[in-house]
Amino acid sequence: MLTLSTDETPRPLKIREDGVDRRHQGDRRRSSVDMRLRVGLWYQYHRSTRAGEFDPLPRNPYTRVKLLEALMPEMTKYEFAHRDTGASLPASCALTYAVDFVWTQSKLGCNAAGEPMAVYTISALAEYLVRTFKVALIDRRKAERRSAAAATT
Repeated sequence: MLTLSTDETPRPLKIREDGVDRRHQGDRRRSSVDMRLRVGLWYQYHRSTRAGEFDPLPRNPYTRVKLLEALMPEMTKYEFAHRDTGASLPASCALTYAVDFVWTQSKLGCNAAGEPMAVYTISALAEYLVRTFKVALIDRRKAERRSAAAATT
């Protein structure tokens, strides 16, 4: 039989004011921008298409358009600039350049048998973007705070 004790000792309260303000610490992310871009593009493609890593990704106009549509939401999280001039470039243009390049190179994004596979193609796109452009992650948290502060004034 289970008996309840009425003289339980209270748990000690955790003091949250331990001198560390977690809101003002720096960026805790450890991955490089190129890794975040590659993984982010893959997950976005997977969410949009439900394709697996080793599903074929044929090089035809229909697949090209679907790939551009699927990856665009992830691309808007980054800023792209020309390496030589430093001029800013819209994410849609950078993605179009990358897809055009990979589509014209028959060996990029393929497995050992020469068949284009989803994960290899996405990795090739990310590699092209990192090698061709200066890629920077947009910190949405700061932008949202600034726009909220501007709206209240």
